[in-house]
Amino acid sequence: MGAAGSRATARVLTPLASVLRWAWDEARLSYSFIRNDVWTTVIPATAFVVAAARHSGVDGAALLTAFGKGALYFWLFIYGFTLTNQLFGIEEDRVNKPYRPLVAGQCSHRGARVRAALVLVAFPLVGWWLGVLPWALLWEGSYLLSTVARWERHWLWKNLSIGVGVLSQLAAAWQMVAPIGPLAWRWIGTLAVVVLVLIPLQDLRDIDGDVVNGRTTFPVAFGQPATRYYLAVGFGCLPVATHLLLFGSGTPPVAPLVDAALAVLSWWIAVRVLTRRSPREDHRTQRRFEQWYTIALASAILVL
Repeated sequence: MGAAGSRATARVLTPLASVLRWAWDEARLSYSFIRNDVWTTVIPATAFVVAAARHSGVDGAALLTAFGKGALYFWLFIYGFTLTNQLFGIEEDRVNKPYRPLVAGQCSHRGARVRAALVLVAFPLVGWWLGVLPWALLWEGSYLLSTVARWERHWLWKNLSIGVGVLSQLAAAWQMVAPIGPLAWRWIGTLAVVVLVLIPLQDLRDIDGDVVNGRTTFPVAFGQPATRYYLAVGFGCLPVATHLLLFGSGTPPVAPLVDAALAVLSWWIAVRVLTRRSPREDHRTQRRFEQWYTIALASAILVL
């Protein structure tokens, strides 16, 4: 290849390399915003997409396509929320989560605002493309009321908005592949209620920051001891509910194994809530709940 050909190739490759570098940098930055929430959104919800596809007889290339669409949708699902949540919670994050991108200086306030606006438009467009626009709008409306209008400063709306988030998440996951039937609604409703009832667990680790910022979370409103006993009872009883509603009679042979694994994890969480009482340990206990949620939804691939 001559000098002219080399220069022509360089002119083509240099812009391409710049675009790829920009895309990689944006992907890394977006992950830094959502990394604490991947196990409650992208991974379990995409697993539920796969469960819906398999239940509907979708396989091969169509299954891989459904997986890719689900991963894109749920990445935007949580990215929009975390951007706005962190934009309006910088002072709180200085106390509770100083590693977050805005506090740590990884992203400017203006840059986060631009990205939040773009995702606010892109997410419902992707939802429209996938046939789940109402669920996308329900989620956006819910998180904007929580983060921008600051309704999440009261525990009741904060917990309710998370329950609505699970509902809109799982309903979209199923509907982008197949119509939502009674079986799917049972799974969606059960998991939405479970999260709604037990989500105060996540607030135990952030009590100091919540008090400083005037947020009345469940533990702040009812006290830490009462919250811990409430959660211990809830997680202690959780295996009964999941057995009756998700893994009871008429399920495949693998269901009892999943049922037992989730029961052990639930009881372990109940014990930890009562015995491991520090922000660091409460964070780890919350991670166990996130693992419970992910395992439950991943098991749907085998059970449904």
